[in-house]
This record gives sequence, structure tokens and C-alpha cells, in this order.
Amino acid sequence: MSSSPTESSQTSKSLSFRRLSLDDFEVWRPRMTRLLIFASMLLVAYWAFWLADRNMVASDHTPAYISFEQSFPLADGWLAAAALLAAIQLWRRRPSALMWLMVVGGAGMYLCAMDVLYDLQHRIYTKPQGGGTELVINVATAALSIGVMRFGWRFRHELLENTADR
Repeated sequence: MSSSPTESSQTSKSLSFRRLSLDDFEVWRPRMTRLLIFASMLLVAYWAFWLADRNMVASDHTPAYISFEQSFPLADGWLAAAALLAAIQLWRRRPSALMWLMVVGGAGMYLCAMDVLYDLQHRIYTKPQGGGTELVINVATAALSIGVMRFGWRFRHELLENTADR
């Protein structure tokens, strides 16, 4: 039996509303998983560029700035690892995904706060080379960190459900 054009239109509308639904965990879970993997890859790429040719990513070239940036690899490594663990646990539908999401959001906000404070104290945002880029990175880091924590908190019940029934 084929469906009528009206039924097909209604199904199409409900699918598009489902894609936009802010309350649909199953729509947002794979998106968050991909975002976490992408964030990990960006951190790795940043440090690969920094080590290969720091001029490609450096917002300043003073010894103080270079020393400051050189203090971040371990913390950024932790953030990348936590994001990957959150993505894996989210994909596997494990309750520990909630913990890893909060770790990622907290670590991202902490690193962002450290970076913003340095940038403000050393007027990095006013530098013609890289100041705007640094601002965009800081705003994106804060927004993504808050978004990850908001996702985890919003869907905490779904994340903590008993997975043995699935």
C-alpha cells in the first residue's frame, strides 16, 4: 500500500521537526559525538602546526607569549583525551558519558579563562596579526564548553538510564 501525498507530507514535516527538536536526545547524541571528535582533532592539529611552524598559529611572537603557549600542551592533551572519552562513552550509551561531558566542559572553560586573562593582560586582542583570531578561538571555546555542559545537563536523565535494557 502506498501512502497518500498528505501522509507523505505530514511524515516529511514530522521528520524535519524532529531534526530541529531541542528535546530529542537521539537527534543530538550523534551530533555531540561528532563535535567532540572534531574538537579533539582541532587540538591535535593546532599543536601539530605549533610544532611544525608556530608562525602559522601564533598570535604574538614575544618570548612571554611563546612561553605561555608552551605551558598548554599537557592541559590541551587532557582536554582532547577527555573529549574523545566523552565521545566514545556517548556513542556506547554509557552513563559515564555525563561525567566526561562535564569534565570536557569544565576543562574547556578553565583553559579559556586562562587564555582570556593572558590575552587581556598582554593586549593580544589588539594585535593586528592574530588578535581577532585569538578572540574568535576564545569565544568559540567558551561557547562550545558551555554547550557541552548544557547538553550533558539537559540530557542527564537519558545519559544515566539503565543501558542493560537496550
